Amino acid sequence: MTDTQKTETTGEPPKARRVSRQREAGEATRRETRRRLLAAAKAEFAERGYAAATVIRIAERADMSVQTLYSNWGNKRNLLRAVMESSVTGDEDMALVPGQPPDFITAALEPEDVADPRRLLAHLSRQFRLLAERAAVGWQTYRDGAAVDPDIAADWQQLSDLRRGAFQALFSRVPARALRPGLGNAAAADTAWAIASPDMHDLLVRQGGYDYDRLEEWVRTTLIAALLAGPERE
Repeated sequence: MTDTQKTETTGEPPKARRVSRQREAGEATRRETRRRLLAAAKAEFAERGYAAATVIRIAERADMSVQTLYSNWGNKRNLLRAVMESSVTGDEDMALVPGQPPDFITAALEPEDVADPRRLLAHLSRQFRLLAERAAVGWQTYRDGAAVDPDIAADWQQLSDLRRGAFQALFSRVPARALRPGLGNAAAADTAWAIASPDMHDLLVRQGGYDYDRLEEWVRTTLIAALLAGPERE
């Protein structure tokens, strides 16, 4: 079959198909490289913390060159940020968006969950528990790194601000009448931001010995007690 016949059969020139396949293969390789580097960095941070972790060991864990690590992430600080954001979004190429709840929260949110505050808080508690299981290493690494590195501290503050904005966006959907008297949507969002937080995870799980089932239940019941009007608590 000639190239002309192939084009007539498929509607796409052979060269264009080859370029498309090469591009797809290159993209798959790039994503796998980044996935391996993120997994290696997470293991290194969990084992040694931010200050003692090195890009050389991270590259060795991933069976990659240090140059490949730098080409993908630039430096150790950017790699930590990527570990954190990928733990939240579930995608190594998807960054957090200011003022927008992460997709993993909204994708599983049914319309009736928003209409029923108790269901919304149960959903939020469940998603916080799942996030905590994924992000615990990143949270601890940032907390420890922020104590010795002002750039890490600034990043951690920015991530906290992003998390607060996501809560504000989520709680803007809650009917004001469902909240306890005198509590507005913004204050409700900040209350939830404080309760379902990395700091609370640190207190209850790392220091208090809670397992994640108990953490989820505590967050759910505490949010209901703190936020909802009387009848909604029952």
